[in-house]
Amino acid sequence: MMRLSQAAGWNQTPADWQRLITLSPGLCWGIEIDGSLAATATAITYDDDLAWIGMVLTMPQHRGKGLARKLLTTILDLLKARNIASIGLDATTMGAPLYRSFGFEDQCPIERWSRSGTQLPFDLPTPIQTSNLIEALAAESKVHSSEDAYLLLRPGHLANYIGPFVAEDESDAEELLTEIPREASLYWDLFPQNPLATRLATEQGLTATRHLTRLFLGQALPPPAHTCLGIAGFEYG
Repeated sequence: MMRLSQAAGWNQTPADWQRLITLSPGLCWGIEIDGSLAATATAITYDDDLAWIGMVLTMPQHRGKGLARKLLTTILDLLKARNIASIGLDATTMGAPLYRSFGFEDQCPIERWSRSGTQLPFDLPTPIQTSNLIEALAAESKVHSSEDAYLLLRPGHLANYIGPFVAEDESDAEELLTEIPREASLYWDLFPQNPLATRLATEQGLTATRHLTRLFLGQALPPPAHTCLGIAGFEYG
C-alpha cells in the first residue's frame, strides 16, 4: 500500500493505512496483478448518514485498465446496500471525471496548504482499538487543545500533518498554532472559503499547493462549518 501512495507523492504512513483498515475493514479494497498490489480504494462510514471514499490509487503502469472504476463500483454497491444517505470524497483534477461519471456532484473547493521544514519527533502510545475516528487519530497524534478548540498533529511520510483543527474563537486557534515549532514541515487541508483558516495558514508561512474539489453522491453534504479550520485528511472528509 505504501508503494501506491508513495508513487502518487502522497503523505500517508503505514500507520495511516493500518488505521483505515482497522476502522473500516470491509470497505478497504485492492486489486492484485501478478502478485503485486496494483490499485486500492477505501471508504469509512459515519453511522448511516455519511460515507467517505479515499485512497483511490493505481500504480502508474496499470492506469487506464479500469481498475479504479471496478473498485469504486464494488464499494458504492456495498454502501448503497447499507442505505448510506450521503457519500463524499475529495477529488483531484485527474480523478474528478471518473467520480462524476458515477453521478457525484460538486460541492466546494478544498486545498492543501504546505510549508517545508523538518519532521518533528513523535513519541506516541500504541494505537487504541476503537471505531471512533477522532479517538483513533488522537491516540497517534500530538493533541493540542483548549476549552473550545483542538488541533491534532501527526507524522506524515513527507510532512507533519495538521488536522482535524477545530476552533470557535480566533484567539484560541492562534494560541494552539503557537505550540507548533515554526521550523516544522506542515501539510494542512482546509477550505479556501474560510477566511480565518487561510489567514492563519498564511501567517504560519504555508501556501496552497494542491487544489481539489469536494464531491457528493446522494443527499447533499452540509456546508463546511466555520469552526472547521482543517480537516482530518482527504481520506476522512
